[in-house]
Amino acid sequence: MQESKLKSYLLLHLIVFIWGFTAILGALITVDAIPLVWFRMSLAVVFILLYFLMTKKNFKIAPKALLKFVFSGIIIAVHWITFFKAIKVSNVSVALVTMSTGAFFASLVEPIFFKRKN
Repeated sequence: MQESKLKSYLLLHLIVFIWGFTAILGALITVDAIPLVWFRMSLAVVFILLYFLMTKKNFKIAPKALLKFVFSGIIIAVHWITFFKAIKVSNVSVALVTMSTGAFFASLVEPIFFKRKN
């Protein structure tokens, strides 16, 4: 029990460090937000493609699933563009505060999507 609690604390601190470091790197990078996000997403696509090729996984997906992937990708891209733009316009602390409110807004919107009262 104590070991899992320690592991949870360490993971929480790692996540906080990664979030903070992402914002600091975003402030230090001189590339504008949109090209930066395109580059990052292109790298992600290349690495996912390499993973699928190395593990010989099937690439076929249903058109409806592809539409969901594209929609999710657009939402993620808009999130990162606004995140890096916020860093460029203001500072790292403001960007981190707005990023951390994502979980709060997700908890407000989640019952609407899943049609729950709580």
